[in-house]
Amino acid sequence: MIPVLSETEFELFRTLLQNKTGILLKAARRQTLGRRLAKRMEALGMSSYTAYYRMLKAGKNDEELRALINHVTIDQTSFFRAGPQFDLLAGRVIPEIMQKNYGLKQMRIWSAGCSRGHEPYSVAMMLQQAVRELVSWDVKILATDIDSDSLKYAFRGRYTANEMSHVPEDYAKRFFKPQRHGGKKLYAVKDRLRKHILFRRLNLLESPYPIKGPMDVILCRNVMIYFSRTQKQQIMGEFLRLLPIGGYLCLGASESLIGIDDRFSLIGHAVYQKQKN
Repeated sequence: MIPVLSETEFELFRTLLQNKTGILLKAARRQTLGRRLAKRMEALGMSSYTAYYRMLKAGKNDEELRALINHVTIDQTSFFRAGPQFDLLAGRVIPEIMQKNYGLKQMRIWSAGCSRGHEPYSVAMMLQQAVRELVSWDVKILATDIDSDSLKYAFRGRYTANEMSHVPEDYAKRFFKPQRHGGKKLYAVKDRLRKHILFRRLNLLESPYPIKGPMDVILCRNVMIYFSRTQKQQIMGEFLRLLPIGGYLCLGASESLIGIDDRFSLIGHAVYQKQKN
């Protein structure tokens, strides 16, 4: 049986994970981290936190480090999370982008920290529902995350009935196909949504990002809360590079750009618009 993670051991792993991902775990998450470390250690047949830490620190097992990062960064998300923000996107932001880009008929959106795909698929559904002429537009949604397991889940695009609870019934019928998988009823994303989305692994602290841009909208919701002020400013520097003047940035409801960057104006529901370079 693996022992309880001590405060000293917690600090070692917290520092390691912060250096590798930028995520700073709060002290209150010591027990949670201990449970997730224990799962990885059991899989490797290890019982010593110190030995496991030394193996990761030595950098001789990148696959195990990635597996641990995947376990630590598990996020709870859902379709159409923060409904008022989606209403603002559909009612104001997307129409303004379409008016501005009407000549090119092109739209680029980035879901940064897409987790298991609920956010980019929600954006794709919102676009299909809100824009009748979308079929004649070149629309691409880039969906990135540091967690490769979550990206695999998102790419498969199969969701349980519980996960579908936030999807309106008409959306479920239009955009998902019920199927049986492993004896369980699942809902598979239809190609009409898939064709707009490109999934890629990306660490937001590894700049410059391999993204050309420009992006019309960047969604980075409930991600910045894990980073220090310096790291937030670094990330914002990349967002500013990719967003043109007039581009939009969506954050989580509890997040703010106060003290981070003053080149954006708040238009409502944690949606910001870039005002200057």
